[in-house]
Amino acid sequence: MANELKPNFPKAAAPLPEGSGSGIHSRRSGGAWGRAPLNKNMRIAIVFIVLAVLIAGAVGLYLYSRTFLLVARLGMTRDEIPSGAIESILGRALPALAAMVVSAVVLAVVSLSFQTIVQSRVLTPSMIGFDSVFVGTQTILVFVFGAGSFVFANPHVNYLITAGIMVVISMTMFGFILRSHKNNIIFLLMFGLVLSSIIGSGTRYLHSIMNQSDFFQVQAATSVNINNMNTDIIRIASWIILGVVVLTLFRHRRYDVMSLGPVQAKGLGVPYEKELRFNLIIIAIGMSVATALIGSLTFLGLLAVNAAREVLKTHKHLPLFIGSAMMATLALVLGEAVRVAFQMNIPVTVLINLVGCIYVFYLILKENRT
Repeated sequence: MANELKPNFPKAAAPLPEGSGSGIHSRRSGGAWGRAPLNKNMRIAIVFIVLAVLIAGAVGLYLYSRTFLLVARLGMTRDEIPSGAIESILGRALPALAAMVVSAVVLAVVSLSFQTIVQSRVLTPSMIGFDSVFVGTQTILVFVFGAGSFVFANPHVNYLITAGIMVVISMTMFGFILRSHKNNIIFLLMFGLVLSSIIGSGTRYLHSIMNQSDFFQVQAATSVNINNMNTDIIRIASWIILGVVVLTLFRHRRYDVMSLGPVQAKGLGVPYEKELRFNLIIIAIGMSVATALIGSLTFLGLLAVNAAREVLKTHKHLPLFIGSAMMATLALVLGEAVRVAFQMNIPVTVLINLVGCIYVFYLILKENRT
């Protein structure tokens, strides 16, 4: 009878293990949920610090290879160096270093934004014919106006014309490819292939009928590479690249939303078509600067962006933009520093494009398996 009258209270719940429980308790007590963002941010910070140290070492090696190592190869001591010799060498090395850094940064930034809007990790802006547009523009300017004309000989006017044409091409691509076929990658690649073929054929025809002096001028203008940089436009290029990079970084949250796809982005209030148009203009401007400065680097942006994705392990675009820019800078400066130090005849761009081709095949096979 006593047992029947005894109140039947529910048993106390077993104590929760430390670090578990609600999300609020976990964050306050330093549980697993609270530690995960901290660990992720710490990982990103450590990667950035390591990359910054490596970039500083690469810059030091490059400048040392261009100055004191060059003097040592000539069999001279530091006391035997003529006055002003090092300053003269640095006067040529520093603009080249600046051109490499700004080109690497802008290539990485526009490559990541391009991959975001086309929803593919295996594409870069160079693959859709922007490099061919640069060569064709230079050829047409010489053929129509002459090698000594103001529009060709003035580097600033030349660049503005080239950038304008590339912007028009990018908007044409938006109208007929990305908008009409809803970001169909196959149509995008076909457009790039056809565009490159048409411009290449027309360029070769104009080369065959122009006079020899004009042809040599075109060759000099279009054979820009790491060893033959167009540092005449470094000042205007630096300001343009600064604007492109800052504008892109301030819009990193829009890229986070756009990476979800057109339908989800529109549902979250992002005007997708308007953003797509705007980004294609920014990409065209950035690609025109990089191509005019150091020539074609088709796979540098692709390698840098995918390396940043693998190392940082994040989908947020702000750390990806910074990490990709640092990766591209390290690859370009360190590669050129090693080439100069060991007196290699192979341009670093050839090695980067070779590794990039292999990596593209790997990404394509990986995408097919998944």
